[in-house]
Amino acid sequence: MVTPAYGEQYTLIPPPYRYVIDTCSILSQKADEPHRRTVYSTLWQNIDEMVKSKEIVICSEIEDEVEDDALKQWLQRNSCTVLPVDAMVQQNVAKIVNEHPELLSFSNMKSSGDAFLIATAMKYQIAVITEENKSSPKKIPKICEAYSIPCYNVTELADIEGWTF
Repeated sequence: MVTPAYGEQYTLIPPPYRYVIDTCSILSQKADEPHRRTVYSTLWQNIDEMVKSKEIVICSEIEDEVEDDALKQWLQRNSCTVLPVDAMVQQNVAKIVNEHPELLSFSNMKSSGDAFLIATAMKYQIAVITEENKSSPKKIPKICEAYSIPCYNVTELADIEGWTF
């Protein structure tokens, strides 16, 4: 059971959340991307079902990063659950950026979604889905590793879930 932040209540039934998905993984379904929906339709049908069942969620900062209208519609069509930033997530973000300042890029201050994505995974004790480079010390997978947060790309998600095509 997830320990609630101050002011939150315990629930008898834990939320179904299993994964929080990054913008780059959402984008990977586009026609010019590696997991394009036109080729990997069954993969995306499975992901769609996990989004609808709230097993795959996003955090509010990631929702803000998605600018493509078709992908915004995809989120809406699948009733994607957007987890809000609360005090616990903010505390986690502060911890992450203080301990891993390399995560922040001052050349692109458009969004700080990465820290919020990881902080959300920490709060809900769920895995992260991202296409980011696993070996770069400045990327999500290495920061997740530092906090023992499972981190997978879309192909690894399919493997973990036992999907074959």
